[in-house]
Amino acid sequence: MAERVFVDKILNVGFTGAEILQRRPFGLDDAAQYPLFTPDVINLMRNLLSTDQQSQVAMAVTVTAGKPA
Repeated sequence: MAERVFVDKILNVGFTGAEILQRRPFGLDDAAQYPLFTPDVINLMRNLLSTDQQSQVAMAVTVTAGKPA
């Protein structure tokens, strides 16, 4: 999901001051660590994406937000 959409969702459920602290590339090897990506999907992506593309299939973000008192 887009960063702005993610931050908007955090704000919509009542958190305040949502801010993106860090961004880092999320590669295919990272994705393989999550059950959402089955071995079949990972293999398909390995076959379809170039080596360069495999190093950044997404962007991981670290977000901070506050809970109102």
